[in-house]
Amino acid sequence: MEMAINYESWKIVVRVTHLWHIPTYNNPSELHSIELVLMDEKASIKRSMIMTYRNLLNEKESYTLMTFGVGLNSGDYKPTSHAYK
Repeated sequence: MEMAINYESWKIVVRVTHLWHIPTYNNPSELHSIELVLMDEKASIKRSMIMTYRNLLNEKESYTLMTFGVGLNSGDYKPTSHAYK
């Protein structure tokens, strides 16, 4: 998949097929991220946005996503083998 320079202006419609919460390693009562499978792709919601979306997203529902970021799939935790996450 080629990355367009203006990917932050994309608007896509996705269906959340699975959703789960990842706790912080040192404090299981604190959320580190929300992980989602969007049809055939996987996404994460970063920590700073968890409280905004925690009770808004549901499995088996469809959503329109705008103003989102795409990052390199690097580091120790790689949720997918794709180059981007």
